[in-house]
Amino acid sequence: MSPPAGSPRTYGGFVGAPSPQASGRLFVLYGRLLGPLLAGYLLFDRAFAYLHLPGSPLFVGEMVLGVGAVATLVATRYLQVPIRDEPVLALLGAFAVWGFIRMVPGVGTYQLDALRDAALWSYCLFAFFVTAALATSPELLDRLITQLARLTPWLLLWLPFAVVLYPLADRAPTVPFSTVSVLSHKSGSAAIAALLVLGCMWLLPGTRSARSRAVWSLMALLVIALAATQNRGGLLGVMAGLAVGLAFVRNRVGLAARVVLVMVAGLGLASLLSLNVPLGGLQGREFSASQLVDNVVSLSGKETSGNLGGTVEGRQQLWTLILDKQVAEGHLVDGSGFGQNLATEVGVYDAGKDTLRSPHNSHLHIVARMGLVGISLWIALWVGWYWRMVAGCRRLAREGLHTRRQVAVLSLMVTTAVLVSCFFDPQLEGPQVAALLWTTFGIGVAVTTARPWFRDGAGP
Repeated sequence: MSPPAGSPRTYGGFVGAPSPQASGRLFVLYGRLLGPLLAGYLLFDRAFAYLHLPGSPLFVGEMVLGVGAVATLVATRYLQVPIRDEPVLALLGAFAVWGFIRMVPGVGTYQLDALRDAALWSYCLFAFFVTAALATSPELLDRLITQLARLTPWLLLWLPFAVVLYPLADRAPTVPFSTVSVLSHKSGSAAIAALLVLGCMWLLPGTRSARSRAVWSLMALLVIALAATQNRGGLLGVMAGLAVGLAFVRNRVGLAARVVLVMVAGLGLASLLSLNVPLGGLQGREFSASQLVDNVVSLSGKETSGNLGGTVEGRQQLWTLILDKQVAEGHLVDGSGFGQNLATEVGVYDAGKDTLRSPHNSHLHIVARMGLVGISLWIALWVGWYWRMVAGCRRLAREGLHTRRQVAVLSLMVTTAVLVSCFFDPQLEGPQVAALLWTTFGIGVAVTTARPWFRDGAGP
């Protein structure tokens, strides 16, 4: 049944204005491409990052960003208005401009390496373009939520296998016309993907029935547990994200108690039955309950068996060497720039190869590439964003805009998980996680805005 003439159209929980003008249709196309792009990253991680054709790879994320860039040229006002109204977007712009300034000198010397390292800041374009897309067509948010709900079963059925089979990546087939293994899904990325769908199911319960939520939640917790046996950064990130989500839930104590009870019971049962996946994990870490316990205990600083302490010491040594070199060369304030291999310059190699280009920590990588100026802008950006999000969630609760508030809380959860995980894994340097981070950043800005550029009226 069609709505009465002149009335707004309703898309799920969001009420949008009539169809955007022709000049904004490219932003709508960008918004529609964003869902499949993120789904590909969530499912296949690095194996989805390129369209491997004979000759040279085509970067999928960069092609989607290209659509957003063309849309900006055609319909600048859809991006100009959010930047004008939202100071946090201006902060993000300042961070990107400084990154561009530090990249330019390296392009002539290091060429493509400088452009590749610039991914540390350039993927923030996802945040700008998603806000412009939502300003053009607010119902795109409802479309993304629906697509995520449909993806949930497929994602949670595949991710346990992706985590367990990742150590076999070197022996698995590669994506055609490339050296990238089809089993290239990092455990930290899998844990964040599981947190995303877990948060979506419980913050937006209308997407699934109660029984379905319970079943798929157990699968999500299984993915997190398997990933936590291999990657402590992912475990810490998920724990931080869950803590942020629980802070905005009314029955937080009861919900947290149920999660802890399920995890303790699962660990206890796995330990009693000596459950162990008969495949070796990364760096000799088993997929077992005892390995998960060792990883959790190691977070407290206590000595544990295996190489857990050695990996921490190795990272700390790398961080120290890079920062010492930066200070000695007088680049602590402005950074070393983009293009050079920071690890090999201090004599650190990854299994004898020069593939390790950063301090293995995205935040410290910003210090190394962009100096104190860059990290100051980075800290100011996230302080401003979190301040904005918390205040926005409170205002949305007072106004009864429940759906918008829950989407904002989900953005807080995912963003927190990624930022914490980035202390242990350089995730912002690749589109697989960076696209998700900056998209949630932009969505968070959109749903918490008090300005009319996001023209929706989410029902209670």
